[in-house]
Amino acid sequence: MRISFPSPLVLGLSLMVTSVSSFAQTGLQYPEDNSAVKVAEVMPVLISCNDMVDVEKRQSCTNDGIMSHIMSELVYPEEARDKGLEGTVVVEFVVNQKGLVSDVKILRGLGPLDEAALEVVRGLPTFSPGTENGKAVNVKYALPIRFSLSE
Repeated sequence: MRISFPSPLVLGLSLMVTSVSSFAQTGLQYPEDNSAVKVAEVMPVLISCNDMVDVEKRQSCTNDGIMSHIMSELVYPEEARDKGLEGTVVVEFVVNQKGLVSDVKILRGLGPLDEAALEVVRGLPTFSPGTENGKAVNVKYALPIRFSLSE
């Protein structure tokens, strides 16, 4: 049994949490309410990566931390294993203004694999929230998780 991450995960994470300079654009409008944005002036980073001064290193540390968490905590459901079910589940979640993972849901599911994907994302470590103009904002992510039985 193997749970793997296709190249889109690595690409997706690097695109979602890339350096601030790539996203810092003038004229972006951020909602006044508590709805989530897909891009913030400063993107969320894992608390464990906060001490890094370099923005790109913080983002890389966050990407690595997310992947490490998923690889170590994701459990392949027995029912899915018995059925030989493989594929990619896409999970959407928000890193809220407090740095906590919230609003976790399936964007594209595979039945018995869905709950395992939801659980592992719900268990992500705490983040430093994304900010815009110094104010914490909710930031939305979509994370593909590939389940594979082959070694």
